[in-house]
Amino acid sequence: MEITLWGIVAVTIYRLCFHPLRHYPGPRLWAVSRLPWLSSTVRGTIIHDLQALHEQYGPVVRTAPNELSYTTPAATKSIYQSNPEFPKDPMHLPISHNGRPGILAADHDDHRRYRRLLSGAFSDRGMRTQQAMIQSHVDLLIKQLKKRCGADQPPVDIVEWYNWTTFDIIGDLAFGESFGCLANAATHEWIASIQGNVKAIPVINALRRLGLAWTIPLLAPRRLLAVGKRNAQFAVDKVDQRRRHGASPRGDLWDGIMAKNEKEGTMTRDEMISNASNIVLAGSETSATLLSGCTWLLLQPENEEKLRLLIRHVRTSFKSEDEIDLISVGRLDYMLAVIDEALRLYPPVPMQSNRIVNGAGAVIDGRWVPGGTSVALQLYAACRSPSNFHQPDKFLPERWLSHADPGSPFAADRREASQPFSIGPRNCIGRQLAYAEMRLILAKILWHFDLELDEAAMRGRDWMGEQGVWILWDKGPLWVRPKLRAEAEV
Repeated sequence: MEITLWGIVAVTIYRLCFHPLRHYPGPRLWAVSRLPWLSSTVRGTIIHDLQALHEQYGPVVRTAPNELSYTTPAATKSIYQSNPEFPKDPMHLPISHNGRPGILAADHDDHRRYRRLLSGAFSDRGMRTQQAMIQSHVDLLIKQLKKRCGADQPPVDIVEWYNWTTFDIIGDLAFGESFGCLANAATHEWIASIQGNVKAIPVINALRRLGLAWTIPLLAPRRLLAVGKRNAQFAVDKVDQRRRHGASPRGDLWDGIMAKNEKEGTMTRDEMISNASNIVLAGSETSATLLSGCTWLLLQPENEEKLRLLIRHVRTSFKSEDEIDLISVGRLDYMLAVIDEALRLYPPVPMQSNRIVNGAGAVIDGRWVPGGTSVALQLYAACRSPSNFHQPDKFLPERWLSHADPGSPFAADRREASQPFSIGPRNCIGRQLAYAEMRLILAKILWHFDLELDEAAMRGRDWMGEQGVWILWDKGPLWVRPKLRAEAEV
C-alpha cells in the first residue's frame, strides 16, 4: 500500500514538474491522470467540457498526461496535413471485428489503397451515375411525408425520416439495393445495431486505456454484445451477397473494386466487410445528423427570417420540381451558406481524430511538441470560439457569403477553423456526395412543405443543447409538422 502511494506521488510530481508537456496550460488533474478525460467521454459531456477548458486556458490545452487539444486553424494544418503524415492514435479508434480496419482506422498504406479503390464511386462522375437512384429515394421521402400532412395527422420525427432516407441511399450505393426504410416507414435493424455499437465505443476505449480490455466480454450487457455481433454479421451478409454478383456496369460502390479484385486482388473479403460498415455509418448517420440539426436551427423563432429567405431562395430558383436535381442544387448559394453554418454549429462528428506526433517531434501552432504526443483539433470548441468567429454561438448563414467584404462583421472570421469533413490526405472521401445529397433533400423538403416545430410534442426541450456525444450526437426525436405549401405558390 505504501509503495503504491509513493508511486502515485512520484508519477504526479513527474507529470506536473518534469514531463515534456509540463509547460502547456490545462487543469492539473487532467495533466496528472487520464481519468477525467475518460469520465467525461463515458458521460457524453466531452465536447462541452473541452470547450470550457479552451475558454479558460486558451487555444491549446493539455487534456491528458500525453495529450494536447487545439482550436486554431494553424494547428489543424500542422496536425492533419503533416508530411510525413501523423498516424491516427489507436487508443481513440474502435477495434475491428475481423482484424482488418476499414478506411476510418486503417494505417497510411492501407488507407491510400482503400481510397484509390473507393474514390470512383464518390467522384463527380460517380455522383452523376447515381443521380437517378438518389433522386428516387428523395422522391419517396417526399411522397411519404405528403401522406402525413394535415391537422388530423400526428407530428413526424424528422430525425427518423432523414435517417431512413440516407440509409436507403447508402444501401443502394453500397450494395445495389435499398434497405427499405422509407418504403416501410421503419428502422432497419442494421441502423439500430450501428448506433448501439458506436455509443459503446467510448466505454470500450476507456476500459482499454485502463488495461481492462479483458473485462469487456464479462462486463458488457448481453444485449450490447449481441448488437455488436449483429452489426458485424449484417456487413458480412451484405458483402457476401454483393460478391456473388461480381463486377457489373451498374456503377455502385463495389463495381470498380470487384473488377480490380478479379484481376489484381486489391481488397480482401475481410477488408470489404470492414469498409462496408465504415461507409454505411459515415455515409448515412452523418448526413442525417446535419439535416436534423439544420432543421432545428431553421425552426427556431429567432431564425424565422432566415428560414423565409431560404424558402424563397429555393422556390424562386426553379420553375418546377423537375428542375431540382443533384447538379442544379449546387447553384443554391444561400442554401450552401445555411448548410455550412449548420455544419459549424452542429458538426455531425464534433471531435476530429487524434494523431500521434511523428519522430522526435514537430512544431504545432508555433510551439515544439515532442514525438509520441497525441494531438487533435477540437472541432466543436474551434467552431464556437470567438477567436475564430464573430458571434460564434449564433446561426448566421450570411457569414459564409460576405467574407470578402472588408466592411463585413465577418471579415475577420477564420472560416478554415470549420473543417467538418477534416482536411489533408485523410479527409472525408464522401464530402462531395454528402453536400449534394444534403442540398437535394433540403431543397425538395422546402419546395414541397412549410415546416413547423410541434411544441406540444417537444415539451419545451432544447433538442440540440441537451444532446450528449458518444463519438456521434445522441439525437432525440425532433417532432415536426410538415404542411403542403399553398397550391397557388407551386
